[in-house]
Amino acid sequence: MEQRIVALGLRIRKWSFFRIIQRTFAVLFPFILLGSFAQVIEFSLLHPDGYLGNLIQIDKWLPHYRAANQLFGSIYMLTAGVIALLAAGVSAKYTAQFFKRDEQLASLTGLLVFLAICYQRTTGNNGQFNFRLDLLGFPGLILGLAIGYCVGLVFKYLSKQANKKVEHGQELLARSFKGLLPLTVALLFAVVCNILLGLLFKYQIFEGVGSWLQSQATKQSGFWAVMFFASITLLLSWLGLSGPYTNNTFDSDQSALKNLSYALSHSDLAKVPEKFNANTLYFSYGALGGTGAMLGLILAIFLVAKRQNTRKLASWTVLPSMFNTNAAFMIGLPLLFNPFYLLPFLVIPLFNMVIGALALLSGLSGFDDNTRGFICFYRDKWFLGRIDLYFWLVSM
Repeated sequence: MEQRIVALGLRIRKWSFFRIIQRTFAVLFPFILLGSFAQVIEFSLLHPDGYLGNLIQIDKWLPHYRAANQLFGSIYMLTAGVIALLAAGVSAKYTAQFFKRDEQLASLTGLLVFLAICYQRTTGNNGQFNFRLDLLGFPGLILGLAIGYCVGLVFKYLSKQANKKVEHGQELLARSFKGLLPLTVALLFAVVCNILLGLLFKYQIFEGVGSWLQSQATKQSGFWAVMFFASITLLLSWLGLSGPYTNNTFDSDQSALKNLSYALSHSDLAKVPEKFNANTLYFSYGALGGTGAMLGLILAIFLVAKRQNTRKLASWTVLPSMFNTNAAFMIGLPLLFNPFYLLPFLVIPLFNMVIGALALLSGLSGFDDNTRGFICFYRDKWFLGRIDLYFWLVSM
């Protein structure tokens, strides 16, 4: 079974699209890394309700912390906030380069096509056109990669092989004329995609599916329901998308609110009505160390990785990962779309949730109102952290 999975993974890694994704991620890594640090500083340090900001009471002694917060927010928007746009340009460049076509013109065309697709009519009364910022950032990463790859294919089939020699003014002009046909076709492709995407947004297809999944995740509780929605969240996270538990909050979880209501009116916390929900299983155990137990993988890299670049990657991304900002690590490794990391990325958090469910059933964790219960709670997490590290070591 293991040999079949490895053989399948090796075949997938030979696909042109996968090879182009790897090269694209290598170029995008410094942008997403700077954006990750800016995001941690913005939300954790320079926000009064952030973890570090609340701990050091940033609003008490830093006079212009709001301006600094906005500055780092702008840095995030100019780096990680436009990562999908950059992905469209870079993937178009490497696709054209892979097929020996004009990579410079393809790269600019990829950027232009993606911007044209993201220029959508708003749903308000005025109906003005604006760029959708959600598509320009991390949620639109798959779209950016796909658009760039399609633009590169347009240049593959509608242009001739590029000349690698040094070109002068007239030769560059001649090359520009040769690129008019693929550029025109790519822009027409952008118009069609813009209309189709606009229809999807108009009838709220994406919002409807996402809202339905999230509403079902917040309404349903129980071990198997939480495991199911956690699996969907992890799979979509591996694809760079948001899942039903990604934006879930305590206030939106009906079973968590039911537990809170019971706890406020009763003294016996061991008999709360909903022991298994997103907060008690997924966020407490499944998301331990970040989505997919990324901290365990980073520690495994420190212990066994021999490549200097991989160890350097872990060193640079360990701080953002401690604040559940894993995008830089997932792109730099890369873990996104990588078939070799899919199985442990899914299995390790689900295994943590099974251990957490057993701890909750046995009364060792989570609901006891005495000191021993809290000690066992943290001891369980320390145990799971060691298990996560072991599983990642085995999978490497």
